[in-house]
Amino acid sequence: MRSSSWLWKVVGLTSLVCLLVMLLGFGWALKDTWMPKEGLALPEASAPEKASAGDISSKKELYVTALGDSLTKGTGDSTGEGYVSRAIDGLSKRMDKPVYLVNNMAISGLRADQLVAKLDEKGFVNAIAKADIVLLTIGGNDLFQVAQNGGSLVEGGDLSPEAMKERLPEVETRLKEVLAKIRKTNPNARIVYVGLYNAFFDLQDMRETVSDTVAEWNAFAYRLALADGNAKVIPTYDLFEFDLKKYLSSDHFHPNAQGYERISDRIVEALQ
Repeated sequence: MRSSSWLWKVVGLTSLVCLLVMLLGFGWALKDTWMPKEGLALPEASAPEKASAGDISSKKELYVTALGDSLTKGTGDSTGEGYVSRAIDGLSKRMDKPVYLVNNMAISGLRADQLVAKLDEKGFVNAIAKADIVLLTIGGNDLFQVAQNGGSLVEGGDLSPEAMKERLPEVETRLKEVLAKIRKTNPNARIVYVGLYNAFFDLQDMRETVSDTVAEWNAFAYRLALADGNAKVIPTYDLFEFDLKKYLSSDHFHPNAQGYERISDRIVEALQ
């Protein structure tokens, strides 16, 4: 009985000591929390860093949406690839990551004012919202489909450089609306606008006036891209200027396979 009584006293004393140690530790912890000494206060948790808008290099995979006219559709390329497929393949190889096409929404003959309206459609909105990169060509039909007696180049009309020049301010406003709508739909996507070239450079009476108008257009597009801060203009003027027959298709307006390849190379260089 005495042995059992002594054992219970030891157990009780040990339990009491453990309880006192726990209370002391708990009290000390409260003291450091309520009245921390210098150097003991915990730093505030910082928010995780976010990738900067349009930072495509840090993404594990990229999604591309293509918009615009027949140039983005790939008209004139006998292989059917155009610049979009080539640019996607090139980016995937250069950046060593998967690059996927969300959708190519290009429509042959599309003008900038028509694209402005289509950008409100659900299909366009969804495709743009998903994209990390938006590839775009627009404005060529607005400017070049200006015939002297109505109609268009596609319908066999003759281009009027003077009418093209007069229409420039109106078409510039349309381009501004296009870029603004794309940016509103997707605040972070990298917008890549493929600039215009003079497909009639080899015609003496079309060289100076048309070239001046195209240069003004591209300069305006560049100013819009600069103001946006996350857009690029891909220059194409020099790619076709002195060797049109080599890089244009038989319609003497759209690029052929080699021409589209040169455009896609420029895009890859600009984005890598």
